Amino acid sequence: MDKTIVVYKSKHGSTEKYARWIGEELDCPVVSEKDFQRKNFSLYDNIIFGGCVHAGGIMGFDLIKKNIRHLEGKKIVIFVVGLNVMHQDTRMQLREINFNKKGLNKLTCYYCPGSYDPSSVKGIDAAIMKMMINMLEKKKPEEVTEDDRRLLEGVTEGIDLTDRKYIEPIVAEFR
Repeated sequence: MDKTIVVYKSKHGSTEKYARWIGEELDCPVVSEKDFQRKNFSLYDNIIFGGCVHAGGIMGFDLIKKNIRHLEGKKIVIFVVGLNVMHQDTRMQLREINFNKKGLNKLTCYYCPGSYDPSSVKGIDAAIMKMMINMLEKKKPEEVTEDDRRLLEGVTEGIDLTDRKYIEPIVAEFR
């Protein structure tokens, strides 16, 4: 197998969980984005990057964006973790925001649902989630979808949607 590494940026643990599962399946190193040195890209043929969604952006994705020219010829796969990433509109919005630079628009991106514990969220993150709750609660009853109801329940009561099955297509790319 070619040299593969999984690099991730996790805020509440779901992205790290997926990264570790991928590393186990591919028997490759797993490194936090903050501990990864850019010069080490040259040691790997395959880079799998995982980041959690935060305010429409992919946390830690600058590591790939800023180095995309130096990664030419390498296989790069991205996975994104968030509560609402399984919804098609969210996926389109994430691609528009994060993959709009030359060289990024062709990257393969997988989506993995995350988890959320409202008791562990503080500061600006709590304010963002409160705004989302208010937005969902203000929708007219006929506009509320089943996805909206599940999302509202998940952010008010907590939810864990992580599942190893979501890494299967990622792992398949490297076998």
